[in-house]
Amino acid sequence: MEIVKSGNDILLKGVSCFDLDKTFNCGQAFRWEEIEKNEYIAVVNSKIVHLKKDGDEVRFFNAGYDEDFLIDYFSFDMNYDDVLNKINTDSHMKNCIDAGYGIRLLRQDLFETILSFIISANNNIKRIRKIIYSLCENYGNSIEYMNKTYYTFPTKEALKDVSKEDFFSLRMGYRDGYIYDAVEKINSGEVDLEFIKKADTQTAKSELMKIKGIGEKVADCILLFSLSRYELCPQDVWIKRIFENRYNVKATTFKKGNNLAYNKWGEYAGIAQQYLFYYEREVANGE
Repeated sequence: MEIVKSGNDILLKGVSCFDLDKTFNCGQAFRWEEIEKNEYIAVVNSKIVHLKKDGDEVRFFNAGYDEDFLIDYFSFDMNYDDVLNKINTDSHMKNCIDAGYGIRLLRQDLFETILSFIISANNNIKRIRKIIYSLCENYGNSIEYMNKTYYTFPTKEALKDVSKEDFFSLRMGYRDGYIYDAVEKINSGEVDLEFIKKADTQTAKSELMKIKGIGEKVADCILLFSLSRYELCPQDVWIKRIFENRYNVKATTFKKGNNLAYNKWGEYAGIAQQYLFYYEREVANGE
């Protein structure tokens, strides 16, 4: 991959395995907005990220950041073609890879991912996006870009004195108590984000599960989509169905070293999960 700086833009050439639609709409992130085909915008870590893809070139407009930020967030330091070759272990997975080629797992801010996936539990994408937007509009900072106002995701400090009733007013339902609990425990240090980042995966999961509303599946999602714990395969009804129908295995638990996902796809079980999920939702439903 070649990096070229052109004025205020950053152009990446020779980018492989990166489909914007599939990456931003696969259920791992909720703030990416499509402007037109192959062009998206979002606020990422308090920065406006505006990109357009043309073939194997990706242009980042008005980039107020350096290429290291992009490489980390979009995991451009990973060779996804090599990863996909490693998880291409059976005919069904080959079909999933062919259909979902271009999905990349992002490395999102941990605090934002925690709150976003608490909100996502038993919720639909449209409502998740609306609640998160309201949270950002009310407690984030505004950024003007291309004659439009965008909002950063609020910091833990910005939410420190927000009441449960205030969260409820954002129409997040019963999740108001979970969000309140998360903010309180993170601000008090009872749940230590820096410790979670450095801890082994099982310890990090236990730390996250101190927060009300975070069970095993949500904890797995947070660690997979924020801290690149790729060995984790979050369990939901889709994945249960896939394991039962496609692999004839009762998917009751997904503990490392003792489940089909890890045994088949090892350190990249979580990436395999995303391709399995995409195929089932986008292709198999239309069969």
